[in-house]
Amino acid sequence: MRLELFENGVDSLRFGMDFYDNYLTLEDKYNPTSNPGYLKMAVISFHNCLELFSKKLLSDENELLIYRDLSDETLLGIIRHKKETHREIPLDYYVISDQINVLTIDYSECIKRLGIIYNLSKTQIKTLDAMGKIRNKVTHFGLDKTIDFHEILIEVNKALNLIIDFYYENLKKNGKEKHSLDPIYENLLDLIERAEIEEYESWEVYYADNFEFPNYTFDSLTENEKFKSELLTKGYSFEVELGAYSHSSNIIFRLLEKSGTVYKEIQSTNLPRLDSTIFTEGTTGGPIYFVIDHSKKILEEENHCYIYHNPKEHNEFEFEDHKFWEEDIQKRNGKLCYGTYFNEDNLIRIVESLL
Repeated sequence: MRLELFENGVDSLRFGMDFYDNYLTLEDKYNPTSNPGYLKMAVISFHNCLELFSKKLLSDENELLIYRDLSDETLLGIIRHKKETHREIPLDYYVISDQINVLTIDYSECIKRLGIIYNLSKTQIKTLDAMGKIRNKVTHFGLDKTIDFHEILIEVNKALNLIIDFYYENLKKNGKEKHSLDPIYENLLDLIERAEIEEYESWEVYYADNFEFPNYTFDSLTENEKFKSELLTKGYSFEVELGAYSHSSNIIFRLLEKSGTVYKEIQSTNLPRLDSTIFTEGTTGGPIYFVIDHSKKILEEENHCYIYHNPKEHNEFEFEDHKFWEEDIQKRNGKLCYGTYFNEDNLIRIVESLL
């Protein structure tokens, strides 16, 4: 039986999906007894799938693109043989033989060539690079419960979405309606949906301590009589809606007019891939009032809260793949926001700026 690049990649994808599904259904994901390397094997399988799919795309453009050394005498000899015999057989038919040793490019070079030829975005290349690093990490060091599992889930889920958005479309065969990935396409979408829920919940657990202080700070406003009195003199009151737990990641603040009508609302939107919570008016376009960077908060950095001088309109900020507020704080952008510590005084300043 001859294993072709694409079919081999599909097999790796299937294996990865099975391992990932087993991991997601575990009740205790940190117990080494009940978790016999499911996530590790999923990472290895998905990484192998990405490499094979990438080499397939390169080979379809030019079959020489997947080989490391174009001066290799064996490779050149095979090409000469094809030319002399006029046989229209792909090079990999010859190279796959156990009697021939011709090296193909490694994963890093494969991604480099694919990125240039297919004009991949920085985000797509970053996702592919991250999978290579995670694969090396779990292969050489394994997984331990002290590792931040949400970070691995985030990168794996990005990779699966890349298979749907990029590889699926580009691996279609011209003139053929049926796609080799079609039989598992819906199952893959379902797996991604479940995995993203797990990613979010895992991220919430990891940053649970971080969320306690924002919850406490918002709640403390309800007991700040001076602040409430000053708002009343201006014709406003407010209400705070928190989750059932002290570390809830969902926070809503409503500024109310005398009639009880909502004048302004601030809602938390969590972005695990950016390790941040963005406080906006609740729409996909903002406006954005401030951001808490949990990766800095957990390291006890003072400037972990970014407050905008003027609420920022930012269309579809939920899909951003970089911390745009770090650019907004730079001088070249006119310092749209400033970094500080999140506390009650700064929260009051933010609320007062809404009036």
